[in-house]
Amino acid sequence: MRKTLAGLTVGAALLALGSVALRGVHPSAEARPQLDDAAKLLWPLDTVVERQCAQVRQDLGVDVRVATRRAGDEDVAPLAERLFRELGVGGDAPTGGILILLEAGRGQARIEVSYSLEGLLPDLIVSRIARDQLVPYASHRAAGMAVMDVVHFLRNRLLDGVATGEIQLSGELRDPDHLAKLLAGRSGGAGAQVALPKLPSHSEYKRRVPDEQRARYAPSADPRESAAALLRVRTDLAGDPTLELFTEGSRVMRARYPIAPYEEMLRAESTERSEPLELQVRGDRAYLGSKHPARDFVPVLLVREDGLWRVDLVETFKSFFFDGDGNYVLVNTASPYAAFQAPVTDREVDLAPLPLHGEPLEAALARLEKSTRARDRFLLAELLMRNCFVSAEAIPAYAEAAQAAPRDARIVLTYADRASYLYMPEIAATAVAGLGPEYFTKVGWLYESGGMRERARDYYAKALAHDARDRYAREALERLAQN
Repeated sequence: MRKTLAGLTVGAALLALGSVALRGVHPSAEARPQLDDAAKLLWPLDTVVERQCAQVRQDLGVDVRVATRRAGDEDVAPLAERLFRELGVGGDAPTGGILILLEAGRGQARIEVSYSLEGLLPDLIVSRIARDQLVPYASHRAAGMAVMDVVHFLRNRLLDGVATGEIQLSGELRDPDHLAKLLAGRSGGAGAQVALPKLPSHSEYKRRVPDEQRARYAPSADPRESAAALLRVRTDLAGDPTLELFTEGSRVMRARYPIAPYEEMLRAESTERSEPLELQVRGDRAYLGSKHPARDFVPVLLVREDGLWRVDLVETFKSFFFDGDGNYVLVNTASPYAAFQAPVTDREVDLAPLPLHGEPLEAALARLEKSTRARDRFLLAELLMRNCFVSAEAIPAYAEAAQAAPRDARIVLTYADRASYLYMPEIAATAVAGLGPEYFTKVGWLYESGGMRERARDYYAKALAHDARDRYAREALERLAQN
């Protein structure tokens, strides 16, 4: 067991399409000043969202709050205005405040900003973000991902404002070293900003691309041409999940996640600012990266299948996460693309796709989704995680399997390992505790890694009471007593 690296993020895709900067901020999940999840919509990403909001506060002096409600009898606009005042959003923040509200009763969303930020974040922008990003994700049972993507996008807009001078930071936030780190990879001016065109309704994003237009998004025998097709997919917001440009697992990922338009535009814009891209090929794997990547740049990972290079989104977001400086880094040395980039962690986690012996992935998922048996829920979770990295569905499936088979160590510990891999270890602690006192040290580690120090102390103490020779628990208690 070892301490997780809090400076890395899950990527919205945890996300497949999103990202979040944590950079060392790891507040206790026992106290969440930024989060008011009354409607219980954000699990399992509630602690991640809290850390993300805390980071924006630390970096930019902006108080970002997230609230969820089930108030179907009240329109979201006056509700957001009232909560903004009642929660005191931005009241003690030097730069301003933002409230992100999800209302589950009528499926509404609203973003309120303080007067100091209205110039950079006018209602036209934030209302579109609420409509096109928050509501679609919530409808896919991925509200936590919705908020992660939106906070990430808002943070980028705020950084653009700092770069252009539209936002003036105060006090220690104006320190030159702090500003240089914040703005690394940003050109400043209009070139660092993403245009916000009027977007179609969510249902239109995934419409099948007509046959006469599919060549625009087709895979090629040249990896650079396939990468160019990916850029067109992102620029055109072509969300058709059947496009042959993508691997089978990636097609499932695109089918099961909503299109995140602003993240797609950020990806396209950062790719263009990172040119020229450099191609590396090793066997049937290819990697298009940049020596001077812009913030949020995602390298293009491709695999050759039947002579054509297909975009591998699954391995892209499964093994490469953003760090706190906006760099895309390898976090799993077991990745088939590990040869292209030096890892930033020493962890080697086997997340290779499970063999299906000729059964189509969608068919296997559909078959398993019909079953309530613990083993089938577990296998469903593994396929979602390993074969298509639909983690927003995989984590709840792991939790269901662990609840259905609370004494099955393989199921419960795999759930804990997957949650830890996604930097939210604390969500599996209760399940592991149910395995018995011989696992209390593991429970303490999960809580400690999740920033819940008091609970970690409790379980380390219980572990020592069970086994006085438990060296790890003893040293952990000594470490926590010193900090």
